Amino acid sequence: MLTPDEKWFFDHHGFIILHQVVPPDDIQLMIELGNRWHDMTLEELPPPLTSTSRSGASSPTIAHWINHVQYGDAAFQRLVLNPEIMRVIIALTRETPCLVDCALTKNYTTSDDINFHASGQDYGVEKGEPYAGFLNAAISLVDVPPGTGFVCLPGSHKRNFEPPEMLSIYDGTPTVINVAVKAGDCVIFTEALYHGARRWTEAYPRYTVFNRYIANGSHSALPIESHKHLISDEVYELEQPAVRGQRKHVVDRMLKDRATCHE
Repeated sequence: MLTPDEKWFFDHHGFIILHQVVPPDDIQLMIELGNRWHDMTLEELPPPLTSTSRSGASSPTIAHWINHVQYGDAAFQRLVLNPEIMRVIIALTRETPCLVDCALTKNYTTSDDINFHASGQDYGVEKGEPYAGFLNAAISLVDVPPGTGFVCLPGSHKRNFEPPEMLSIYDGTPTVINVAVKAGDCVIFTEALYHGARRWTEAYPRYTVFNRYIANGSHSALPIESHKHLISDEVYELEQPAVRGQRKHVVDRMLKDRATCHE
């Protein structure tokens, strides 16, 4: 599922970039929906969409996100099942992914920086294959030029020491990498990687879809049983708990589709 070069790159850096994996029509539709939903109050959002960034506990200038967007439109379901993205997710989760979040974030020039953070150290290599227990697929719907957007400390997912307290997201290479992407590109990274985001600089908003997966277990927020009729059976299955050694039907289908394409 991963090429030797991809295995090396992910193991060395903690992330991988997939270029132009989303159709332009879907990008445009998701931006239109994002504009509509982000202009709504929390009460106006169509259920089960919500926004945990609007709880009142966060900074008023935080970059806001809409949760559960896969229940809002089929375009986000197609993104969840995107074969090129899922190729990497399936490989890095040892073929047992569980979708635990699907959120659409909107950044303005007034939005806060996101300082370095990470979650756990669940990364390793087994039988020559990299493994990550908590993955984030960040799909950009707009062009993100150098100097803004995603930054990380390459290799920090394998850390034995914590980074210096004075380390800044605005520090330069080789310590800090700033990843520029185009609309339709996807950055898949392990949450064990120290990552953050520099303040947005462009005249247009930055739109990013974050699809998060774990390799074992489940999440209390998904699936949303009362609204399961709004998503496909395969997306619903991806939201079910992941058990190591037990492949889901949707994973079997994707593996067979890929094998057929390479016959």
